[in-house]
Amino acid sequence: MRHALTIARNDLRVFFADWGNLFGLIAIPVFMTILLGTTLGGGGGQSRIRADVLDQDNTSASAALIQALRDANSQLTLCPLDVGQKEVDCRLEANTPYTLELGQERVSNKDTRALIVIPKGYSDEFGAFQPVKLTYYSIATLATGEDVVQSVLTAALQRVNGAVIAAQVGLAAGDSFGQGGNPTIFKDEADRTAFTHSVYDTADKLLKAEPIKLISVQSKTTTTTTTNTGGFGQSVPGMGSMFVMFTVLGGISLLLKERKQWTLQRLVTMPLTRGQILGGKIIAYFTLGMIQYVIVFGVGFITGTNFGSSPLALLLVMMAFVLCITALTFALATRLKSEDQAQGLTLLISMTLAPLGGAWWPLSITPPLMQTVGHLSPVAWAMDGFRSIIFFNGGLADVLVPVGVLLAAASVLFAIGVMGFQYE
Repeated sequence: MRHALTIARNDLRVFFADWGNLFGLIAIPVFMTILLGTTLGGGGGQSRIRADVLDQDNTSASAALIQALRDANSQLTLCPLDVGQKEVDCRLEANTPYTLELGQERVSNKDTRALIVIPKGYSDEFGAFQPVKLTYYSIATLATGEDVVQSVLTAALQRVNGAVIAAQVGLAAGDSFGQGGNPTIFKDEADRTAFTHSVYDTADKLLKAEPIKLISVQSKTTTTTTTNTGGFGQSVPGMGSMFVMFTVLGGISLLLKERKQWTLQRLVTMPLTRGQILGGKIIAYFTLGMIQYVIVFGVGFITGTNFGSSPLALLLVMMAFVLCITALTFALATRLKSEDQAQGLTLLISMTLAPLGGAWWPLSITPPLMQTVGHLSPVAWAMDGFRSIIFFNGGLADVLVPVGVLLAAASVLFAIGVMGFQYE
């Protein structure tokens, strides 16, 4: 083991002695991570969720629905309703007439995450407890692949719909239980309507009060800081994984160069086992891959990106992916003959497997077929693990499948590489 570590340490010293390698390891990955993270939605810290509401009804009923939206998520900014308020940026002039066409254009231009249209006549249909259709326009955010505003709207509608259902059930019960031979307990239609609205109001108040609540208990010994993952939640693991491939697969060229300069052959003549030589090379490239992750995730740490609550799960995904790419490096090194072939193949593989596997954008926004094909790339399995941790606060149990797949692939590729590796 000591000899393998000595070989690895020497390879790392040679690598870091080249300023070009340092530029590719640090400068380019940091620049690309910041660029993509900013493009996809910025960095850490709490941020407002901008959504547009076009209230064509302008009644107390539509106002109640809008309030339900606000209650569902306190970070929601509703435009143009909130124009002029402090710390609100709707990207709208205060006196600009808001139309459906303008709202659709704002969604297309990503000036807002979504547009909710409350149609004229909403109050009448809602007051009669008839089905009402709301029009909804959105473009899912590239940072997460999920439509956040739709989730908020769904939560608000669940409360409203729950009260409507309670009113309808109460009305049906009143109609079915007559007194004194009458088919209904109501004196007249006005009494019937008043009863229905009374049930609705009571149910709405109870639902708003949340009779069943989930209480999150935080240990006194731990302090949790809630941050917004933003675009860096996608760019940090994505760019990290892509540049791990660039860095580690670059080892193919170095191995071919060592063979060409007879450096590898001289190692064979020394009192070293071939396992020690190969082990030293593997340790060196694995270390470079982990250093690359540390650099890119350091950018995320500086920007305040939330990396979840399980550092161990995060580290496990990193290690599994780097092992897989290291194994791929040695498997390919046995098949190539020149440095030019190695450099071209490194670029081709990295620039193909990275976007295919969701390093540039989440696979969840692509069609189902693309998601299936994308998982032919090891990047997709790594991103599955990272997203479970970063966006959904997953733990070790949530990354077992992607880690298992990456380790299985690494085992097969290492077997291919070790059996075909040429020392002379």
